[in-house]
Amino acid sequence: MTHADPALIDEFHIDGAWRETRRYGSGHIHDTFLITFEGSGLASRYILQRINAEIFPDPEALSRNLERITTHLRAKLSERKTLEPERHCLRVVNTRSGEPFHADAAGDAWRVFHFIDGTRTIDCVEGPKQAYTAARAFGRFAVDLVDLPPPPLAVTIPDFHDLPKRVRQLENAAAADLVGRAAGVREELDQSLRQFARIEAALAACGADQLPERTVHNDCKLNNLLLDARSGESLCVIDLDTVMLGSVLFDFGELVRSGTCRSPEDEPDLNRIHFDSELFDALARGYLTGASPFLTPIEIAALPLAGPDLTLENAVRFLADHLSGDRYFRIQRDGQNLDRARAQLRLLDLMLNDLDTLRTAVERAAEERG
Repeated sequence: MTHADPALIDEFHIDGAWRETRRYGSGHIHDTFLITFEGSGLASRYILQRINAEIFPDPEALSRNLERITTHLRAKLSERKTLEPERHCLRVVNTRSGEPFHADAAGDAWRVFHFIDGTRTIDCVEGPKQAYTAARAFGRFAVDLVDLPPPPLAVTIPDFHDLPKRVRQLENAAAADLVGRAAGVREELDQSLRQFARIEAALAACGADQLPERTVHNDCKLNNLLLDARSGESLCVIDLDTVMLGSVLFDFGELVRSGTCRSPEDEPDLNRIHFDSELFDALARGYLTGASPFLTPIEIAALPLAGPDLTLENAVRFLADHLSGDRYFRIQRDGQNLDRARAQLRLLDLMLNDLDTLRTAVERAAEERG
């Protein structure tokens, strides 16, 4: 089943009468729907998702992680006496049998969250203030998880941010050439391998192999943060499926990748791709404001390379998926993953050409935080 029908929705413990289901959001991975119920004259809304089993084959592990994360975050909200805590943390709706997900007859796993009203998400940053707000929220999210009780969260995607492995996967995809696309992307392949060698050398030079392992989000795209629709303030970090052990470089790097270019991720006109150093400065100040309680000198020294590292990683993943027949990232048109890869490679070039500016911005932000 790849669509949501009332019979499936009835498996979940939701009061009222079902009224509407429609597709929702811009995510690449899960099938996501907004469902509306009515009861006692009031409408209530929920998010329904079909978990992508090819990427997340263990819905029980996802559910256990989610329960531990959200329970811990709600305790933090309580400690801070946060107003309207239900708007600041995801809440799962269990099935009528008390389970956090439902497996249908086809074996697909479905889950439901309470919809947080009065919020919005962004795919492209709208200005420095918004960039600062988002980065501060993700930094604070990492701080809140520093004392998550053991054991470590389940690994939902092994080697998720293993760039050398991603590059090997790209080389293997090019060699296999399953759908006959390798000949058309030789330039992109060569560029990816050159930049990989450059970034690996730069990370080694700054001691990145000594970075501490932390519980991080691992996918800090701007659209994984809910903003208050009126004030623009950050409310709730979402899409928690990739929260597990990792490095702060993964979080800050994805913020930089998704938050320093105002063009869409799949922009086909590379002349429209620009790296905005003002937005980077805001992201650096915001992230260090949120995460400064635990960042080490080695982590701060490596932050300028986080953006290039994650931008290359995404370029490599988009390009490998294009070569493999678009199996991982959902596409709406032919060649979309190739456009995504080319846009990321262009953004990467611009970042590396401006690396001194990135270093200066991080150093200045660190000095401001003491």
